[in-house]
Amino acid sequence: MPLKPVVSASRRIDMVASCPDRLLAILAERFPPEQTHTVVIWTKAPRLLVDNAILRRCIARYTSVFLHVTITGMGASPLEPRVPPMEDSLGILADLADLVSGPEHLAVRFDPIVHLRLPDGREYCNLDHFETVAQGAARHGIRRIIVSWMQIYRKVETRLARVGVEVKEPVSARRAAEAKRLRRVSEQMGLHLQGCCVPGWPRGKCIDGAVLGQIHPARERCSRARAKGQRDLCGCTHSIDIGWYGPCVHGCLYCYANPLFRKPAPGEWGRLR
Repeated sequence: MPLKPVVSASRRIDMVASCPDRLLAILAERFPPEQTHTVVIWTKAPRLLVDNAILRRCIARYTSVFLHVTITGMGASPLEPRVPPMEDSLGILADLADLVSGPEHLAVRFDPIVHLRLPDGREYCNLDHFETVAQGAARHGIRRIIVSWMQIYRKVETRLARVGVEVKEPVSARRAAEAKRLRRVSEQMGLHLQGCCVPGWPRGKCIDGAVLGQIHPARERCSRARAKGQRDLCGCTHSIDIGWYGPCVHGCLYCYANPLFRKPAPGEWGRLR
């Protein structure tokens, strides 16, 4: 008997926030619960999974759901203008764990870590928010936290330059010190720290067929073959991604995909801490 597919929704766009109706339609038309191993959902707007009754009922029909919730500390700032504030996303983690039948079905992503010079001249890095995010995850029994540093693509540099933001690539010594800090905090909180396509780190598996099989209520196996078409440092196993590249409503200025662009007003940069 062929293995049931793992469905990813989606690395390419936050379907929960940008197109929930399309997400529901694709799942209903192509991936009914009885023919699907796990639905993996990636979002920066986790409250919508609880507040949208239709989406919540749809999720409840699937035997196994895994959530990637991204919380960077930059929500509701000019860098993530339409992302909920960090406190709001941390405050919904307990409800999310209940929704997907336990915290082992949930990972928190501190992704990406950015180094920027803002239009007001300040050097900015969001890493100081990591401990708060890690504490929030640990408090609710979530043990998996995933990090990455911002990848510098030409189109991202160009987009940031349009609003007066300069990308600052951290030197190797600073990157090493930051990695040490991440590991220290994670160890203190009892968290498993994983990198997503981080040079020099083990290949992270944000979608891990072995783990998804272990946490499946029936311990049903799924593919453990390495995913095709991903970055060289990606260790993910095979899944079917049902998203597309934008436009994403969050409008994150550092995004390498296709965010809806909005130029911040000069006074907004003061909100970034």
